[in-house]
Amino acid sequence: MLRCRVELSILPGALLAVLLAFACRTGSERAEVIRQVDLDGDGRTDRFEIVDDGRGIDAVSAPEPGSDPPRTVVIAVDGIPREIFDELRREGRFRAFFPAAGMVAPFPSLTDVSFTRIFRTERSAGYEDKFFDREANRIRGGVEARAAGGYKRFAPFHDVFDWESPRLWGAFVYLAPERVAIAEVDRIERLLRGGREAWQALYMGSTDGLGHELGWSALAEQLRRLDRVLVRWLASGGGSRRVVLFSDHGMSDGPTKRFDLQGSLERGGFHLADTLGEARDVVAPAYGLIGSIHLYTRCGVEAEVARAVVSEAGADFAVWREGDRVVAVDASGSATPLERAPDEYPDLRSRVRRALFEPAVHNPANVIVSLEDGWHWGSSLFEPFVSMEGTHGSARRTSTVGFLASNVDRLPETVRAGEVHRWLGRELEPAEGARSHGPSVCRPPPAGRD
Repeated sequence: MLRCRVELSILPGALLAVLLAFACRTGSERAEVIRQVDLDGDGRTDRFEIVDDGRGIDAVSAPEPGSDPPRTVVIAVDGIPREIFDELRREGRFRAFFPAAGMVAPFPSLTDVSFTRIFRTERSAGYEDKFFDREANRIRGGVEARAAGGYKRFAPFHDVFDWESPRLWGAFVYLAPERVAIAEVDRIERLLRGGREAWQALYMGSTDGLGHELGWSALAEQLRRLDRVLVRWLASGGGSRRVVLFSDHGMSDGPTKRFDLQGSLERGGFHLADTLGEARDVVAPAYGLIGSIHLYTRCGVEAEVARAVVSEAGADFAVWREGDRVVAVDASGSATPLERAPDEYPDLRSRVRRALFEPAVHNPANVIVSLEDGWHWGSSLFEPFVSMEGTHGSARRTSTVGFLASNVDRLPETVRAGEVHRWLGRELEPAEGARSHGPSVCRPPPAGRD
């Protein structure tokens, strides 16, 4: 006997009866409808009802608002701007959740940096899977480490997740983005149905590739798939659990082009290198195609390097550390380059200062550059395979602000990444390394170097 499932928000009785009678029914087929009932009018589903052939056959109640359910599911979704989630809520999606908070990612707005703050783990080795090792004076990680699984060793936040997509899926998401995305959401559905843990954390990473390759419309469609999965699972028994859904950062909207980092450095009298050997060498590990650049220099030349880079079209501003001060420069030569509209650059000064003085990485850069919307920089290896319909990493709002949603807690309008742990249903004590100030970027050069 064939079963057809339809998901609905609460509907007038007559319309529901018509749909029950005719939806997906032919011959001996049975029609099954999932109703989401909001009993108190607060915009969150209070009860899930499965109705089969016009009969209520099952019902699951959501947790009481503000309660502490014994079981929790956390789903992290990579690279979803708050605007997309809010628009889907207006469509009638994600009614199981209270309205979302804007989740303000750290600067730079990158996955490793954000998850390290959110889960309060030990620092990652670098900003991405490919990073500059200061002690060894060489670039480490990259595609080879990703393929071999070594990237998890460099980024402790991965240990928090009970499941994330197999390492090779990340490469195929650019070749067949929708196939990988569908496979990932199908796997998450199976994991939810089989999950028995008191606290389960799942990571849907394909959305980052979808955003880069296909843009916001593809991100919205993937979230619709996830919503359908969640409604089915909640209605079939999962609805009594705490469910927390969030993204680690946002995603810009629209095509981007490559920033000419090498040209800007050369015109300023510097050389893009793989090690810090000569006095005017600059190292910039190139991996993802992102909206920020992390520059490693000899100490004392940061201002000169920063001014060389921001003189190039596409650079927004550059920041570095001098003693106890944050120093910044932009192309306009403004005396206050970090005085920017908070609706476009949320919490900018605080995020920049923490990036320089309490970095989420063991190998912090001397200079961090934020690019304008419409620009990216990274590995030329990936350029031929990615159409670049969006990116993240910069200090701009769309790249920075993700979302945080809960089916238990009414959330404030915005939360910082470092505050997210309060709503995850589990005590997450900060790792020892996360408590201290970051290492100095100005240390003597490695032995054997001038």
